[in-house]
Amino acid sequence: MRDNQRKPWLVLAICCGLAASSIGISINSSGVFYTPVAEDLGILRGTFSLHMTIFSLVTALSALFVPRLMTRFSYKLILIISITTTVIATAMMGFVNNIYAFYLLGAIRGLATGMFSIVPLTMIINEWFHQKHGFATSFVFGFSGLAGSICSPILSQCIAFVGWQYAYVIKALIIAVLCLPAIFYPFAIKPQDEGLLPYGYQPETITQHQNKAPAFRLMQVGFICFFILAFINTMITGMTQHFPGFAESMGLSATIGATLLSAGMIGNIVSKLLIGSMSDYFGPVKATLTMMTTNMLGMIILIFSPSVIGLYLGAFLFGSIYSVGAVGLPLLCKYFFGTENYTRAFPMISFASNFGAALALSIVGYIYDFTGSYMNAFLIGIVINGICFGLIGIVMKYQRQNQKMRRDEE
Repeated sequence: MRDNQRKPWLVLAICCGLAASSIGISINSSGVFYTPVAEDLGILRGTFSLHMTIFSLVTALSALFVPRLMTRFSYKLILIISITTTVIATAMMGFVNNIYAFYLLGAIRGLATGMFSIVPLTMIINEWFHQKHGFATSFVFGFSGLAGSICSPILSQCIAFVGWQYAYVIKALIIAVLCLPAIFYPFAIKPQDEGLLPYGYQPETITQHQNKAPAFRLMQVGFICFFILAFINTMITGMTQHFPGFAESMGLSATIGATLLSAGMIGNIVSKLLIGSMSDYFGPVKATLTMMTTNMLGMIILIFSPSVIGLYLGAFLFGSIYSVGAVGLPLLCKYFFGTENYTRAFPMISFASNFGAALALSIVGYIYDFTGSYMNAFLIGIVINGICFGLIGIVMKYQRQNQKMRRDEE
């Protein structure tokens, strides 16, 4: 094995493009299509946003088996097939006008993007980075927010000038461009497969990286609470894609709505970079709790702000919720259950988080459809964060007990 400090960062750059396309473009910029497509088809916003619920549900299911696929087949082959499928299915959304066709394409896109989304990306980062792991994770998923913040207003303008049909084709082309480096640049899931050492590898600390975790069972109290936390906390992210509709419900322009979505994505980027660095220095628990608190503050501002500037600030702070799902959960999962249990534990956690986000995408739309306001959705989000504080406390308590029992047995 030889040390190569350059290759891990190149692999990280590849992961940035995959995160930007599978999350930033495929999910975080989808909100700009809700209102124009729903109005053009003459359907409820909740009914149209259901295609993203299906997308997220299928992505959640794919998280359960993608680690097994990665061990059985060449990941480069998986990437080529899944990226090609994603690009074609996204472009086809501009050529259909039947809601059931959108649902079918949402399922296809969800399955395909799941092959290069959060579960495989965190597995690759875990293998290539033994040091600066928190920073590497936050850097990669920060690009999903960057892509969303840049492309949301661009796609909004495309919808205004050429229509939502051609805007979907443009969206597909952007995804293709971001994924091309991953297809053409040679890399393996594990650096050892290329005869290389992970970044920060040191013989005396390798056992620390492969830390002795407490005995892991899916039905243990700590994991169940963590599963519930992932499910309900990630539901909050579904609100961001409705910012354009939220602005319109307040009598504001579509441009302001798109800018609110961009502000949320900028908050997404900043918070993801912060949570990784905070985790490296203060631990993932304190870092995650800080971001949950920031998200609660953002929702309070969105509810009570009398000005557009205040709404922008609230949307920016609200974006911190993405750092919890994309960075906080993987880091907490590794912290609570250990590296050796990560490939068993995190696919289930990813399933829970995607399932929660999937439900929220349509639930938030229906909350507006039946109440004429998004305020109840924000109030529910504040309550959810409060519950999550308690769940983290329970997980920490039971994991300390498990660790103590393991030490006593040794």
